[in-house]
Amino acid sequence: MKIRLEHKNIGAALMQIAEHDQFTAINSMKVNGEKINNAFKINHNIGIFCKYASEPNSLGEYLFTFTSDHIKDIREIATQSEKTFIVLACIEDGEICNLEYSNFEKLIENRRKFAGTNEDSYQILVTAELGKSLKAYVNAAGKKGTIAGKGITIARKSFPDQLFE
Repeated sequence: MKIRLEHKNIGAALMQIAEHDQFTAINSMKVNGEKINNAFKINHNIGIFCKYASEPNSLGEYLFTFTSDHIKDIREIATQSEKTFIVLACIEDGEICNLEYSNFEKLIENRRKFAGTNEDSYQILVTAELGKSLKAYVNAAGKKGTIAGKGITIARKSFPDQLFE
C-alpha cells in the first residue's frame, strides 16, 4: 500500500495517542459496517475523526471543510462512543487542535444561525498564534472575517491527554 499524504499528517496525531500511558487499542470506526476514512476508536470508548490542513491562509487560519457526509459520520461516531473528538492537525505550525464533539456541534450551529439555513458543507477555522491558545471558529455567512457566535479556545497542551480524561 502506498503512503498517502493523509497517512503522514494524521499519523502524527495517532502516534501521540499511541504513546500516551492510558492508550490500549486503536481500531477503524465503522458506520453501517463500512469503515469511515480517518475515523478511529481509541481504547474501547473514545471516537475520533481526524482532518489536517497543510498551511494557514493569508489571515493565519487553517481551514477544515466538513461535508454533510462528514457531519453525518461524526454524529454516528458520537452515538457509538462515550467520548468523541474531532482532531485537527495544523501541519505548518506543528499543532493538533483537539475539538470536543459538543464544541464541534456548537460551531456548526453558530454558522447555521447566521446563514439562516443548513449548508452542504461547513468550514471550521483554527488559528495557532505563537504563544497563544488555539482558537476554533466559523465565519458568519456572507461576512468574511466576521466570526459567527463565539469561538472555542483550546489549550495547546490538551492533546492527547483530554481524550483520556
